[in-house]
Amino acid sequence: MTAAPKARQWLEPAEAHIDVRGLMPPQPLVSILRLLASVDHGTTVVAHLERDPVMLYPELAQIGWRAEIVPGDPGEVRLRLRRAG
Repeated sequence: MTAAPKARQWLEPAEAHIDVRGLMPPQPLVSILRLLASVDHGTTVVAHLERDPVMLYPELAQIGWRAEIVPGDPGEVRLRLRRAG
């Protein structure tokens, strides 16, 4: 039996990255929300996804975050997440 894939996380200057490609729903959403709850106030999060996470946007608005689609690798949806306001 193989272990289920996990979100991969890493830090770059001023940005935390999370790669949730390959995870089964709702794990991408859960992993991203868990990371957002744990980062410092000024930290930007970059999420690497397989598709546009339409269920994530209302969750982000509810917790005071906003998303911007940024260029990514072919076949990837990449979002830059920042606290609103």
